[in-house]
Amino acid sequence: MRPNGLEPGALAGVRVLDLTHQAAGPWCTSLLGDFGADVIKIEKPGRGDGIRYAGTGSFELGSLNFHGLNRNKRGLTIDIGQERGCALVRRLAGASDVLVENFRPGVMARRGLGYDELRELNPRLVYCSITAFGPRGPMAQKPGMDLILQATGGLMSLTGESDGPPVKAAPPVADITTGIYAAYGIAAALCERARSGLGQHVEVAMLDGVVSLFADIAANVLTEHRRYAKFGSGHPDLVPYQAFRARDGYFIVACLTNAFYKRLCTVVEREDLATDPRFASMRARIEHRAEIVSILADIFATRNRDEWIAAIEANDIPACRVNELDEILESEQMRENDMIVTLSHPRHGTIRTIGPPVKMSRSRSSVRRPAPVLSEHTDEVLREFGLDEAEITALRTERVV
Repeated sequence: MRPNGLEPGALAGVRVLDLTHQAAGPWCTSLLGDFGADVIKIEKPGRGDGIRYAGTGSFELGSLNFHGLNRNKRGLTIDIGQERGCALVRRLAGASDVLVENFRPGVMARRGLGYDELRELNPRLVYCSITAFGPRGPMAQKPGMDLILQATGGLMSLTGESDGPPVKAAPPVADITTGIYAAYGIAAALCERARSGLGQHVEVAMLDGVVSLFADIAANVLTEHRRYAKFGSGHPDLVPYQAFRARDGYFIVACLTNAFYKRLCTVVEREDLATDPRFASMRARIEHRAEIVSILADIFATRNRDEWIAAIEANDIPACRVNELDEILESEQMRENDMIVTLSHPRHGTIRTIGPPVKMSRSRSSVRRPAPVLSEHTDEVLREFGLDEAEITALRTERVV
């Protein structure tokens, strides 16, 4: 389907078998679907992906959480707990371009569905494995989900105020980051396949995805053995660069440079703070963080945040409101960015959700279909792979699909 009459997506013609569940894997395959890939989501018959059960709604239709993570897919059910189900997946993999799975290491191989087995059937197959901690090592078989990985990966230890407990980032950043990296790796493998004619194994660990978010400060930890305290809303190497409370709510001041800071001193009518040796340089402000932050906090508490933002931005200093999620989702900027998509679902009704974050001028990304009802496209997909009605009926009789 070509939305708005534009060219097909960049991945049109790429067939993806999605054997993933929960969030990281499904987000990866949704991103591939945004660019036109034919994503076939394979779930367990009568049960489906566990994220279907989050929040409200029947599991067949899936929760809104499920819909947020599984757009642009067709739904197929196969029981890979049965050998006939595994044989069916092997048959599908033989005629597919990509397979994505996020089971614990070894699960797929024990069913004859590992990379080594499937590349013998289809040397062009790009096979992506998403794991919690990696395929080897002392943590490889430990269960992992977003909360576990945010804690294990060091993110929670640095999130929250300095005198508070560890805090999880509100969105599932371990899941979403891993899904993005997996889609990135798959796209790279498909590019390489265009040259070599061969697929390969793409491996992404959620732990690695979380740790990679510290690309800037990790060099300080690894090289100089520096230890960081919790960041709060700020940054360990920038001051002032954080949220402040105005009379009616929170807003951000982000002084990345001394030039910004000096102009801020003029805005708050405290030019003396620009020449005070405790605060005159970024290094000095880092050393005297508590003092300068306290002074500014008292000043900012005297006026409403929109007044402060207007005055600060008038002096070309970065500032913004701390928005509630509903405020930014309904904002004019989100509409201009074409980030909110309205879908019509035959049984769920109208669903509004996030659209593709990556735009291309010609090979447009788009949301073409809502997440599938459990087993919605089983017969359709199996026919496309060459199964006849007798075979499909037999698979249903044996509860393989």
